[in-house]
Amino acid sequence: MMDAIEFKKAGFWVRLLATWIDCLFIYLVLTIVFYLLLYTKPFYFPFNFSLLITGIIYSTILITFKGQTIGKYLLGLTVYNIDNTKISFIKSFLRESILKIVSGIALFLGFFWIGFSKSKKGWHDYMCKSIVVRNSPAKKGTIFWRVLALSSFLIFFISYVWNFTSLIIEANQMALRPASIRLPFMNRNPTEVTDVSAIKDTSFVSWLDKNAQSPQDFALHIAATHQITLFGEAHENAANLHFFNQLIEPLYYKSGIRVIAMEVIPASMNKKVDALVNGKEYDSALALEIARSQSWKMWGFKEYWDLLQAVWTLNNSLPKGAERMRVVGIDDDLNMVNISLLGISKDDSKGKPPFWEKFRFFSVIADLPNVIYRDNLMARNVEKEIIDKNQKAVVLIGFNHTMINYTWSTVKDNKILAVNPRFGVLLSQKYKDKFFQIELYQQLDLNEDNSVCKNSIDGFLDSVFKKRAYKPTGFTIASSPFEKIRDSCSFYWSQFPSVCYGDIAQGLIFLTPFASKNKCTWVKGYISDEMFMKYKPMYDLIINNRIKFKNAKDLNQIMSEN
Repeated sequence: MMDAIEFKKAGFWVRLLATWIDCLFIYLVLTIVFYLLLYTKPFYFPFNFSLLITGIIYSTILITFKGQTIGKYLLGLTVYNIDNTKISFIKSFLRESILKIVSGIALFLGFFWIGFSKSKKGWHDYMCKSIVVRNSPAKKGTIFWRVLALSSFLIFFISYVWNFTSLIIEANQMALRPASIRLPFMNRNPTEVTDVSAIKDTSFVSWLDKNAQSPQDFALHIAATHQITLFGEAHENAANLHFFNQLIEPLYYKSGIRVIAMEVIPASMNKKVDALVNGKEYDSALALEIARSQSWKMWGFKEYWDLLQAVWTLNNSLPKGAERMRVVGIDDDLNMVNISLLGISKDDSKGKPPFWEKFRFFSVIADLPNVIYRDNLMARNVEKEIIDKNQKAVVLIGFNHTMINYTWSTVKDNKILAVNPRFGVLLSQKYKDKFFQIELYQQLDLNEDNSVCKNSIDGFLDSVFKKRAYKPTGFTIASSPFEKIRDSCSFYWSQFPSVCYGDIAQGLIFLTPFASKNKCTWVKGYISDEMFMKYKPMYDLIINNRIKFKNAKDLNQIMSEN
């Protein structure tokens, strides 16, 4: 009998397909459980972790009592000890949990070993002295299930590889050779810039009195004289968003703008956005669906989504045959919640989540190209939606993406070893003179540990604006007294001594001082039961566990009050 078992050892591919069937079965069962809970009594459901635990329990029980999981049964495979006896519960549990984790922890080499070794054993097989064999005779229907499993696996795998490759190809459309990037600060002598701590004169106030415009006049002038204007925002600033929303109609009539591009909308929603802003009636439910698609799943700030209604109002006021205003999302489809809860990005991490959230790793794998090439992909979406169509646009996007004359660099001994070009640099280097970047006034004076700097540019600017009674202002920084100033603390200036304010921003719109309350209004019912069930740990971290909540209704109430 042992000779027969040795002869019929199951190889890598058939075992992979059996595991694939098991994974599909477990995924289907948990998905049904998830939606049953959603429509009965929603509570947090750690889906990825549940997949792992359910898989271990499922495999342990079935292999102990039957020697087969459903996948192995359908493909005619059985697990034995090497002496042709049934595997005990303890050994089965160790094999399906700890030992398989060991096989997978080194890039799944322990599983690939099945295909490399003559004995057709994975590391977990060696460690628990087990073997997987083909049943003889094979059960009826085995060929059918093998073909079905192989077909579904190939469809999944090819689709994943196709999407992965397509994203990389798209991102590379905007790629730049690091050696080709020449930005003003790279060749500037540090003696040309002045630290704000050394500034004593009052010429800055008098210069603004003579040259500054109102914020609206400045924005409209810049938008009229450039194909694309980047408005760099500090997220969740209500004053800046109110200002931007009030610009919609004047941008259309006075500046010739026909496209509003937004970071907070994924490009995959553009057909729905187009239907919304051109509908006969404003569809609030569709607007909420678009808002919930935002990658952080926490963007329930009414002022962002008021923009969609402002464009709808404009389009419905236009005469028949007039060109409509478009709104386009430029972000790509990715789930920033998964990335944050994994803690793999320092900038996007929201604290220390429960350990079981680390199993979101498997969901993040699909988003890797979107994460790595996010700025490239957003730039590519601008290229396709605006530049290739030769339209004029304004882009509302986080300030760090917008910088045209500066990018983070790897510096040693005051020499730039490598650069990391982001959205603004990628576009402006490829399309010279088509872009202008405006900073919507925000805090820039944080150092590397997020503490506020002393003698900072922010403090200096605030003192200047205070002397003008905080009069709302817009102006171009180039060729102004503000261009060559810097501070010695903020992380924007800390990498290289020649970087100045004119590198960080081309224009500035000041509306209100930092001390003003510019909190956004929360959209009623933004967080759905489904979002609550999927992302509760993220919401816990955002409110810092200060207030307990049991469901989506409680959480929405907390967000509306804070």
